Amino acid sequence: MLEALCGNKNVERVLLFLFVHGSCYGAKLQKVLKCPLTPIQKALLRLEKGGLITSYHEGKTRLYEFNPAYPLISELELLLKKSYTLLSPQEKKLYSFVQKDSSERTKHAELLHAVWRRLSEVKKLTFQARTKSSKREATITGWEGKGTADVVVTKTKNLEDNGRMEKFLVFTEKGTRTLNENRTKEKEGKIGFSNVLRWAFDEKKQMISLEHLRRGHEHPVFLFHFAVRDERTLSSIDAHLCDGDSYFGEILYDERAIRLHIRVIGAKKNEEIDYYYS
Repeated sequence: MLEALCGNKNVERVLLFLFVHGSCYGAKLQKVLKCPLTPIQKALLRLEKGGLITSYHEGKTRLYEFNPAYPLISELELLLKKSYTLLSPQEKKLYSFVQKDSSERTKHAELLHAVWRRLSEVKKLTFQARTKSSKREATITGWEGKGTADVVVTKTKNLEDNGRMEKFLVFTEKGTRTLNENRTKEKEGKIGFSNVLRWAFDEKKQMISLEHLRRGHEHPVFLFHFAVRDERTLSSIDAHLCDGDSYFGEILYDERAIRLHIRVIGAKKNEEIDYYYS
């Protein structure tokens, strides 16, 4: 997809892998991408010399990540997000479903179970939406605002034909939200809202998924599959596309709350929302 711009396939592969996983090291890329180590090392060196990525040592391992000071980092991320959504399912699987050894799988299973337990105990929600657009665009889209809600959690299970037990949590949220003061029509007070979400836990695939039930339980709107990225973070495997906008999700876990971070990028949107479930 980006080979013509990047100059060669290995540079494109490195950039896409960093986009999905946040960091990488040479031997890991060699294993995942199934290509010789020398071309991968040359691609990493080229990108670091150009200022797109930086590196640091963690023990004896040299890790690489995007350089936040790179002047075009936002534009680069937008291009990579668009490129990733256009990949075939097989190509997406190459970058997203990184094979893990048994010790990694055990750690990931522990985090998934911890997140699931914490989700099942949720009672409150607070959230904040922010725009990265200009003030004028923020006024038009009305994304900036905040809110609170009570959450009722309903637990269900389903035994599939293959004998695997699937677990569900349904969040029924009711609360109020306030919009950006620049939107004078709603300036006078808070607005009530309600929302219904359904979480599912697939232990075999080591994923937690999220659906919106605005059309009812029989017609869910699928949002994200979340897989473990590091010791406290789950990231969406793919983007959710809606009316030309791309949505990316991330779950950050601690013992007190679950933070669901959603990033939205589109022709008229450049927003992020943080949902804190406690």
